[in-house]
Amino acid sequence: MKIFLWCVTFLLAAVWTASIALLAAAAQWLANAGDQVVGAVQMVAEWPVPAWAEVWMAPAWLDAVRAALTWAIDATGTYAPWLFSVLGWVALVLWAVCGLGLLLLLVVAVVGHILITRAPPT
Repeated sequence: MKIFLWCVTFLLAAVWTASIALLAAAAQWLANAGDQVVGAVQMVAEWPVPAWAEVWMAPAWLDAVRAALTWAIDATGTYAPWLFSVLGWVALVLWAVCGLGLLLLLVVAVVGHILITRAPPT
């Protein structure tokens, strides 16, 4: 049972760390590629509506989506300077959260190990 506990703990720690690493890498990429992201969002707003979308969706809904996308582009352009500088700190915060999560997982595993050790044999 102890081996199972530590295998599950290791598996959870690996998944947790990989998830945080992926999120931190994405945040760091966004922080470094701020101008490119704003340009890409502007290009997406200028795309024409595909013919298949007009068949499946109402034109009024497509206009609302385009308006929301335009608003998002304006907001991104307005807030981009400080937003992308904040994203540089997000990776550090994510790694701090990862460390705290791993510490909590380790505490739970040690408590579980102690309880398994003290349990009377059946």
